[in-house]
Amino acid sequence: MIEIGLAVHIAFFVALVAGLNARGFLNIYSGLFLYLAFHFMVFVQRPLIVYLFDLRSEFEFMRYMPSDEVFLQTLFVTDLGLLSFVLAYLAALGFKPVEPTFNYIRPTQSEARSFLIAFLLLVPLILYSFLLALTMRQTYGVGVLLELGQINMTVDPATGQKLFADTTAYVVNARNFAFPFAALLIHMTRARWWSYLAMSFCALIALQLGERWEIVISGLIASMMTLYIHKRRAFTWVHYSGMVVVLALFVMIGQNRDSMVKFLTTGEIEFDFDLAKSSFGAHPDFANFDFLTYVIAKVPAVSGTYSYFTQYLGMFTQPIPRILWPDKPVGSPVSWVNLDAYGHFASRTTSLVGDGWISLGYLGVVTTLSLCGWFFGKMFRRFCQPQISIYFYCAYFWIVGLLLQWARDGGYKILDFLLFCIGPLVLAYFIERTFWGRVPVVNKGGA
Repeated sequence: MIEIGLAVHIAFFVALVAGLNARGFLNIYSGLFLYLAFHFMVFVQRPLIVYLFDLRSEFEFMRYMPSDEVFLQTLFVTDLGLLSFVLAYLAALGFKPVEPTFNYIRPTQSEARSFLIAFLLLVPLILYSFLLALTMRQTYGVGVLLELGQINMTVDPATGQKLFADTTAYVVNARNFAFPFAALLIHMTRARWWSYLAMSFCALIALQLGERWEIVISGLIASMMTLYIHKRRAFTWVHYSGMVVVLALFVMIGQNRDSMVKFLTTGEIEFDFDLAKSSFGAHPDFANFDFLTYVIAKVPAVSGTYSYFTQYLGMFTQPIPRILWPDKPVGSPVSWVNLDAYGHFASRTTSLVGDGWISLGYLGVVTTLSLCGWFFGKMFRRFCQPQISIYFYCAYFWIVGLLLQWARDGGYKILDFLLFCIGPLVLAYFIERTFWGRVPVVNKGGA
């Protein structure tokens, strides 16, 4: 029965992609394109690999094995989520394909000054954060040079999350404020080769800490901006090669988180790679399908209730630094569903589909993915208009790029990354409004 389910599941995805492409809706600059890529990676190829090779490592970690019924139900739920996203996205476009204008957006003098002021305001914090990143293991162990003092971290017993005890992530992770300025440099220089150095440096600093989302998202953003500047509608072999390199780094660093740090601190190279235990095998990186079977099996059968979207209340408490609120709850202040209480789910992610299921079952999946699809459809439609501001232009690439992380993680935690990626852009916008007292002039097009 599972073989038939997988065949129908794969055929549905192929037919949907073919239909969207035939009607001109697939565009590499759109959120739809990225969500389809995500869905293929974790909800099409992953269940096939799990079934064919009988991968059980994640199920053993969660102390749970899915029945055939749950396996098939999970396939259906992912398809329902994908269809909800696609239909809402198409509705936001008015069911008519649109294309980017490829106008080069040249900042006005006041916009350029605003970006410069925003950078000067943030650069001390960015430099201090870079210093911390170069002298500590932020995620594992957190050893800081003596002259910098000791940054203490605690582990929340309920979720397994590492929390800063005597500082705030706003300071420790402030280096990420540099990303939008690095991307702006690529745009301003029209993708000269040396303009990528700043973005690469920011990503590599994160990589030496064992953090990988920065190199994936920034690599994607750099590729998309370069293609847009060169008025291309498809990736070239150079970009595909770059994606392969980024994916390889993502997979290899995932299996050797400490390798770069050990090399930098001791000069010793300790590196091994096992395909069976890599991201494509017995590893949690692309295992959202495995996690989703757990979510569907436990909610509401074991939890006794749905969350009814209360997990999003954490959006109001999350921005408050823990240094100001030591007893701040991890996540939402209202917790009706605790996945770790029904097995072992710590450090695993629900995905947007799973988050929708936790909220209200099938209706929650339709609601969550429809809102997401509608939002990215509206954003893309706005992006394709002939006149957009430099602020929206830069923010759009980051918002779309972060969809990969949001789709994988689910919930509202993406707001952490979004703050760093578009916060400086918002700051520059308000600086212009404050000093020049007018709405920024939008781009009138250019060569």
